[in-house]
Amino acid sequence: MNFFINKAMGIGNSGVEHAQFYRAKLFDRVNLPYKYIFTGLVKELSEAMEHWELKQNQVIDIWEFFTFGKKIVETGVVRKNERLDKIFKDNSETHRIVQTLTSTGMLIREHIEKSPNPKDTNLLLVSRYKIEIFDFETGKRKIMFNEYRHPRRGRILENIHVYDFEGENLFFKNEVLFQRYFFECLDELFSEKNTFILDRGEEPEVALFHHKYLDCNLIEVIHADHLGDRAVLSAPMWNNYYEYLLTHIDAADRVVVSTELQREDFLVDFPNKDEKFVTIPVGGIRDKEYSVIDFSKFKKKPTRFMTASRLASEKHIDIAIKAFVSLHEDYPDIIFDIYGQGVEEGKLQQMITELQASDYICLKGHSNNLEEVYKKYDVFISASYSEGFGLTYIEALDAGLPIVTFKARFGAMELIKNGENGYLRDFSRQDEEFSAHQLAFGLQEILKRYYPKLKKSTITSVEQFQDHVIAEKWRRMLDGL
Repeated sequence: MNFFINKAMGIGNSGVEHAQFYRAKLFDRVNLPYKYIFTGLVKELSEAMEHWELKQNQVIDIWEFFTFGKKIVETGVVRKNERLDKIFKDNSETHRIVQTLTSTGMLIREHIEKSPNPKDTNLLLVSRYKIEIFDFETGKRKIMFNEYRHPRRGRILENIHVYDFEGENLFFKNEVLFQRYFFECLDELFSEKNTFILDRGEEPEVALFHHKYLDCNLIEVIHADHLGDRAVLSAPMWNNYYEYLLTHIDAADRVVVSTELQREDFLVDFPNKDEKFVTIPVGGIRDKEYSVIDFSKFKKKPTRFMTASRLASEKHIDIAIKAFVSLHEDYPDIIFDIYGQGVEEGKLQQMITELQASDYICLKGHSNNLEEVYKKYDVFISASYSEGFGLTYIEALDAGLPIVTFKARFGAMELIKNGENGYLRDFSRQDEEFSAHQLAFGLQEILKRYYPKLKKSTITSVEQFQDHVIAEKWRRMLDGL
C-alpha cells in the first residue's frame, strides 16, 4: 500500500493537498493502491472529503483510528450525524470548555485555562491545555492528551492516553511515539511491503526515519524551495520545513522534486546522491491531441487577466494589484479577477477600494472548478516570490493563458520561457515598488505582443506535463524501490 502522509485537509487547501489529489488520480490511472493518512485533529474532515470528492475508504485519520478502532481501515471515515458545537463559559464569560461533536461521531472536548502573559503581566492568556475525545455512540472516553505552546515549535502534544484500543490502554509521552505506533499498526494491517510518501510534518519524519522494525519504503515529496541561504557552501541554511529531512537524508529512499532545476540545486549539496533525487511534477495536464486545436479562433488582444491562490501575504497579491492599477489608465479595457480565499481578503478589498479600482479589479472568492474558470481569461498573473512548482501555473498554461510573474525558484523559472509562454521579471524582497514596476513591465510586454501567436506557443509549451507521462514516472520509481 502507498500511504500519502499529511497533517490535515479542509475546504480551502494549500498546494500540498492539491498535489495529493492529483497524485491520487495518477495512481488510479496506473492501478497503484493508496490511502490518504491525516495526523492532525480535523473537526470537519468528513465535510472536506465530501467537498473534494474523496471516498470514505480512501482516508485513514489517526484520531478516528484510535477512537473507533482498526475497522475504519476498511470502512473509512463514516458520516453519522450533523456537526454540533457547544461552548461552556465561567462567571467571567471566559470560554472554559469548547465541545464539538463531529459528523463522524467523535465528541471532542477542549479544556481552556487562564495563565499569565509573559509579555504583559496585566493580561491573562487563554489557551487549550487538555483535550479529550469520546466515542459519542458509546459515551466512552477514548483519547486524552495535554497541549502546550512551545516558544519555537508552536503547539506541542504530550502525555497521550489511549483507552480500550482493541482491548488495551496505551500511553505515549509525545506525538512522535503516538504516530510511530500508528504507522506500526498500518504496516501490520497491510501486510505487503508498504511505501510511506511524506508530504507534510516533521513528526512523521522522526517517527518513520528512526524506526527499527518497519520494513517499508520512505519517500519525501518537496513542495517548496528547500533552501533558505547558501552563503556558506559547507553549511547551507535549509527551509525549516525540510531541515529534518536534509540533515537525515540517508533515511529517505527517494526525495521527489517537481523540477529539474530543483534537482540540480539539491545535487550541489548532495553530489554523490544522484539516484536519491527524482523529478516528478506535483501537477500536470489532461492528455490531449494538440493537432486538433483550432488556433485561428484566438482573440487578437488580451483584456481579461486573472490570478488564483490563497489570499496570504506570501503570495504578494497586493503587488499584483499595484502593477495592474498602474497600467489601467493606458489600457482602460483590461480587468483583473482574483480567485481564492484567506486571511488577506479584507486587506486586499480595502486596497482595491482605496485605489478606486473596484470597477476593474474584483475578488471572486474560492472556486472549486478552476479548469472552467481559466477558459474565461486571457492572461494569468502571479506575484509570488517562491513557488516550488506552481500548480496553478501548469493549469493556466494548459488553458492557453500566458503567465506574467517573477523569476522565482523553481517552478516559474522552469515552466515559463520569456516571449514563448509569458514573461519573467526581477523582484526585490526589500523594495515592493520595484517589484510592482517590474510586474507592470511584464504585463505591458504581453499587451504589446501579437496575442494569438503567444497563446498558441503557450498551449504547446506544457505538452511534456500530460498525465500519462507523469503517472508513468511514479510507476517506474515505485517499481524500482
